[in-house]
Amino acid sequence: MITMKYVPGRTAAAGAVTAALLSLTACNAAEPASPGAAGRATSPEASATAGLAEECKAAVTAFKDLFKGMIMNSAAEGAEKQAAFRKALTDYAAGARAQAAKISDPALRAAVENQAAAAEKLSGSADPTALEDPDFEKATAGLEKVCADAVTPTASPGTPTVRLGAAGSACDLPVAFDLVALWKPEAVDIDEFGELASMYRNGSFEVVCEVDAKPAGDIGFLRVYVSKSSAGDPRSSLESFVAADFPEARKAGNLEVRQPKYTELTIGGQPAAEATWESYNKSMDHLSKYSAFALKTPRGAVVVRLSPFGADEHPEVLPAFELAKKSLTVN
Repeated sequence: MITMKYVPGRTAAAGAVTAALLSLTACNAAEPASPGAAGRATSPEASATAGLAEECKAAVTAFKDLFKGMIMNSAAEGAEKQAAFRKALTDYAAGARAQAAKISDPALRAAVENQAAAAEKLSGSADPTALEDPDFEKATAGLEKVCADAVTPTASPGTPTVRLGAAGSACDLPVAFDLVALWKPEAVDIDEFGELASMYRNGSFEVVCEVDAKPAGDIGFLRVYVSKSSAGDPRSSLESFVAADFPEARKAGNLEVRQPKYTELTIGGQPAAEATWESYNKSMDHLSKYSAFALKTPRGAVVVRLSPFGADEHPEVLPAFELAKKSLTVN
């Protein structure tokens, strides 16, 4: 599966358009074949669905690449930023038209053509960075609908539970816990992000693993942070973690932390602390809601954080956080 790295605090820049993009990436998730599937005859309906899913995957990947370029240029200002966005939109429109000509499904072909036309129109506008353009949003919604109808991620009966952090799992962690079906874990090496590495740090904590909800059709991540420092109790560690969130936005006066609530409890047989808080980015007019818990281990302090795209998605992905908390053990 090809995925776009979710950059905390940056993907919100496109608002509803980016929300649609993130939900679209669920189309890239293919459910593993069930035992005995190999060798069985495939019905015409199943073949058509598989074909549409592949065409959807290609269309969404091209759209993700458009946004990837925009996100990387979002720190630019004025004419430089407009020029970068204009070029990205123009290139995308040309590629999308060429792609549409090869798509067999009429609805998807029309959706990609509409997206190309909207991107071309926006590229020629006075402000090509205005991604909330009504035509662009409408075209994005059309592409989202076709792809969402083509692939509905579901867990088959008997889908095994994945235990993250255990020996042989995707991430080597100081703790282990169960994952919700279809959520996809991946080890993180923040050194690979270069100048963006700071966005994967909160004070002394660094992301070492992230679990993506998109294959399950949701928008969000469960991230595991580790700090080599063992100073302070779990609550003080968690308070410091929350206080260090999005430092650039805080410094600019663009971030408000609202309604932080801390609870002391026991997780995995260890003293722990849990927090829930809202974060409002003034410049983006974007409200997020987060949950996290912290505990100490022999390998350092650990924070497990639930990061939905926005506050509206928090209830949808909260079960993954609760399962991690309930099933956690210290390695």
